[in-house]
Amino acid sequence: MKKSLVALAALGAFAGSVHAQSSVTVYGILDVGFAKIEGINGATSSASNPNGAKTTVSSFNTGNLATSRLGFRGVEDLGGGSIASFVAEIGLTPTSNGFSGSSNMASSPLGSTYPHNSNAVDNRQSYLGLAQKGLGELRIGRQYTPVHEAMCAQNAGQCNGIAGDMIYSGANSSSTRTVANGIGTAAQIRASNSITYRSENIQGFQVTGLYSANNTSVTDTPTATTVTGLGAINYRMGGGNISYTGVKNLDIRFGSQVTWMNRDNANTATAANALLGNSFISATPAVTTIQRADQRDTYAGISYDFGVAKLALQQVILEVETLNALTVKKTANQVAVTAPVSKSLNAWASYGQGKYRSATSAREDNFSGYQAGAQYMLSKRTSLYAIYGAAKQDAVTAGNIDYKDTQYSIGARHSF
Repeated sequence: MKKSLVALAALGAFAGSVHAQSSVTVYGILDVGFAKIEGINGATSSASNPNGAKTTVSSFNTGNLATSRLGFRGVEDLGGGSIASFVAEIGLTPTSNGFSGSSNMASSPLGSTYPHNSNAVDNRQSYLGLAQKGLGELRIGRQYTPVHEAMCAQNAGQCNGIAGDMIYSGANSSSTRTVANGIGTAAQIRASNSITYRSENIQGFQVTGLYSANNTSVTDTPTATTVTGLGAINYRMGGGNISYTGVKNLDIRFGSQVTWMNRDNANTATAANALLGNSFISATPAVTTIQRADQRDTYAGISYDFGVAKLALQQVILEVETLNALTVKKTANQVAVTAPVSKSLNAWASYGQGKYRSATSAREDNFSGYQAGAQYMLSKRTSLYAIYGAAKQDAVTAGNIDYKDTQYSIGARHSF
């Protein structure tokens, strides 16, 4: 009898230990506040419009410091150094009449035929991962891109939504105010249908590689008068990043990625809009012709924490080619500093400048911008913040007013 009780107790302890090796966490961010935007879109001045077309927006909104979100994260120890994990994360819109959904072009999936997600649920990221100690981890699903991860790991303003950051285009940035700093002219943030490999940290080095594919080939039997649906629509993305943190207080990162879109032998009546990176491209080639486009994003950054302040130098290069011809090129450089003013108060400032060439112009336009912000921690999870940013770009054509974008926001952020 005693042996049976001991056996049952041992079995119960074993079952409890197995259960303890699996866990699911609910997490999220709610970020709300007030934002004001004032911009000039570079329009030609006239007697009725002497200062160019102006835009002014004042609103209580969300996501100015960090995008509001709700996520579920799970981890299971499979034994022998193997671990399974998952993440399912959606965007939240706490200041609108919709629970989720996105009107931000940067949230669109690779290969979408829509300029943005207008669905009830905004899928920020969802993936399943399998890791083996000593080998690294594989993840499959919708994930952040290598360039975005490297960029935001060193971003002084935490990749916030306000204009003025020349490396990361915030969600409030618009091409109608400053083309070069618009959200549509930025490195791609997420990739759907992707697989990534992440190595372990070895002597301070860590590498990540990503490949994404969403390819469709449809062949219909042509009639005497129509050839509809014949052809292929292929979207692919490949890239990776590498980081080095092996020296105390030093952080060096490099990332590069390419997005390809290839549409061939499509009837001119066939809808062929595609999202390449964060740029919305219309590709409707005639029968027997080929439409190709690709976007290359490259990032390099170095930061060093001096204790009293952290200094970061960053560069991003974006190029878009259509039919093997360079149509858009953006190069930006930025210096940023982050300083702990006190135990509870952290402040940052950045200044950057660069050159931009659009698809409709062979000339390069200069642009520049700056941003300053502060975050005050009321507790470990709740903070208040204030951000001010401004961007400026040359007028695209002679006689036009320069593009300008000035924004500020005050708000509160709570994480759970």
